[in-house]
Amino acid sequence: MKASLPRSLKEAAAEGREQAILACRVRVTLPTGLWLQALTAAHPDVHAEVMDRMELGNGLTMLEVQLPPSQGRGWSEEIRGLPGVHDLELIDAAGGAQIFRVTFRGRTFLPLLKELKLLRHFPFPVQEGVATWTVVGPEGRVRELLKKLQRQASGVRVEAVHHGPVPRGSPLLTPRQQEILHRAMVEGYFDVPRRISLTDLAQRIGVAISTLSVTLAVIEKKILEGRA
Repeated sequence: MKASLPRSLKEAAAEGREQAILACRVRVTLPTGLWLQALTAAHPDVHAEVMDRMELGNGLTMLEVQLPPSQGRGWSEEIRGLPGVHDLELIDAAGGAQIFRVTFRGRTFLPLLKELKLLRHFPFPVQEGVATWTVVGPEGRVRELLKKLQRQASGVRVEAVHHGPVPRGSPLLTPRQQEILHRAMVEGYFDVPRRISLTDLAQRIGVAISTLSVTLAVIEKKILEGRA
C-alpha cells in the first residue's frame, strides 16, 4: 500500500516529518444515466466489480467490470443497449463469472479525484447503483474529497476510517497476501499513474483475474480495518 501514497508524502516521510494519513472506505451513489448505475439498479441482486479503468480520450472511458453469470439473454446484449455505451468486449469467462471491457461516454467522478490527487483502489464493488471506494491519502485531501462528493453525489456514506500511516509489511497479511502485495507494488499497480492493469498483473503472477481481484480486496480490507 505504501506505493499508493503521493510522492510528496513519501518524500516527507523519508525526511522524518509527521504525516496525517487517512484511509477511508466510502459508499458513493453513481450519477444517474451512467450505464453501470443503470445496470446495477435494474438488477439489485447483482454484485459488480470494477477491476480497472482507463481514459481513452475524446470523452471516452473504458472500464473492466466483472459480473456474475447472467440468466436469460446474457449481459452483452443488455449492456450494449445502456446509456452511453460505445463498445463492449468479453475478455474472460472463467469460473462462470464474466469480465467485460466496456467503452462508454458519461459523467464520472474522475475530475474531482484528479483535482485532489487521490486514487480509488481497484477493484471496487458496485451494487444497486452504489460504488464502494477505498481511498488513502493526506487527511486534508481525503476530507475535502468527502465534502465535495457530498455536494456532487445524491448519496455518500463513510463506512470505515483508519488514521495514521498505512502499515508496512503488515503482520495482518498472510505470506501469500504479502507476496501478492509486494508484486503489485513492484509492477507499478499502485503507482500514479498506474503502470500495469489488473489483467496484465494477473497474467504475470500466473493467477486468474478474479482470484487476484478478490485477494487485493481482502488485503485492502485488512489494512483499512487494522485486523486479521
